[in-house]
Amino acid sequence: MAISGPGEAELSVVLFRDGWADVDFIAGLDDAGSLPASNVASASDFEVRMGKWVARVFGVRSGAQ
Repeated sequence: MAISGPGEAELSVVLFRDGWADVDFIAGLDDAGSLPASNVASASDFEVRMGKWVARVFGVRSGAQ
């Protein structure tokens, strides 16, 4: 999935069946890279991680608690 936000920020997540993901982001001109995403244990674990990735890239919290 790809999520775009303000200031051309972007988060790209590809989740693989073996419990890992490719997570790449651009949060600003000098702030881009990959985020750690191994050992995803369940859908709820992925939801928690996704909330953290969204917060990191866009500076906001997702709806997940």
